[in-house]
Amino acid sequence: MVRALLYLPDDAAPRLAAAPVAGRTLTVRAMVAALRAGASRIAVPSTLRDAEVERALRRMSALAAAVRWLAPDSPAPAEEPAPWLLLPASSLIHVDALAGLLAAPAPRGAVLAPSAAGPAPVALAPTALVAAWWKDLAAGRPVGAALARQLAEAGAELRAATGPHVTVREAGDLDRAEAALQATLGIAVDSGVDRHLHRRCSRWISRLLVRTPVTPNQVSLVSLTIGLVAIWCFWQATAATALLGVLAYALACIVDHADGEIARLTFQESRLGATLDWTIDTIIHVGIVLGIGVSSGGRLMGVVGLLAAAGVTLSAIFTRYLPREIEVGPTAGGLLKHIANRDVFYLMLLSFAALRWLAPPLVFVVAVVVAVGSQVYWVGCLARIRRPRP
Repeated sequence: MVRALLYLPDDAAPRLAAAPVAGRTLTVRAMVAALRAGASRIAVPSTLRDAEVERALRRMSALAAAVRWLAPDSPAPAEEPAPWLLLPASSLIHVDALAGLLAAPAPRGAVLAPSAAGPAPVALAPTALVAAWWKDLAAGRPVGAALARQLAEAGAELRAATGPHVTVREAGDLDRAEAALQATLGIAVDSGVDRHLHRRCSRWISRLLVRTPVTPNQVSLVSLTIGLVAIWCFWQATAATALLGVLAYALACIVDHADGEIARLTFQESRLGATLDWTIDTIIHVGIVLGIGVSSGGRLMGVVGLLAAAGVTLSAIFTRYLPREIEVGPTAGGLLKHIANRDVFYLMLLSFAALRWLAPPLVFVVAVVVAVGSQVYWVGCLARIRRPRP
């Protein structure tokens, strides 16, 4: 168990702590980092209390329950075994950066290595050290340089940062902080097309929308609308509409990536949002493969399209619940994840468009491959899930 305390490292800190980075102020980001790092209590000088902080507390009940506002006359903390996580309110500290700092006890304290030499140490400190500076900490007076010096004199252990950390000392550093956050937006299941196309485009959208009241779920609905255009393009498709469908699908994917980025940047992740995102993805993929079957011509190919749609639906369900420990790596589970990524889906769409243009009688091949492949995929997922784990 750890307690957290936000402090002001220097005279510029109050202004910089209130500055927004990707839609949320540095103060709010430090508070959320402390909460997600496992802090049961987050002490914050009242000088940092502003409208943006209050808005964040209204949106996040768990954060509001953990925050304790400090006044200049707040009593010093009682001696407890739990250490204090000291976070400079004007620095960007991603929760991932704190994993190494909090990994093991530190009787003499520990400091995040990149912050040790500067005036804004991110530290794990014993209660005695915090008590010695309590009046200044509670009053919101600048204490960064003094804390860094005392931690060094006490022999605090240096620990590596395991995620983004940027010391913000002037307004020009805010851009570096935002760039560091943007670099964290990819997820483990991103394919090559996701990394090199979708993410590069979606970050422009998310960078703009985090500064607006637009919610991630609203962006998801825009993705659905664009996806429905892609589905329409593949029904009774010509070569031209098939190519237009590929472009519409790419745009839907870009917007789909933006909704998750906005959620992570603004701390609006939710189970509802994740379910909505998955449902929209499934609707778009199912609609497109069904359209490919219909476009291949004849009642038989319509049935093939239905089989493909059913297979894609079951594949989406089983992919969602494929256990994490078998979904990655050089295993059958890892293979299943890789063959289900967007790169393969793009290959299928482009193959359909090319055949519709160059060899229309052969477009049925794509529908058959999708129908067979999707059935094999979900059966493989089911077999992998049911296999006894070592």
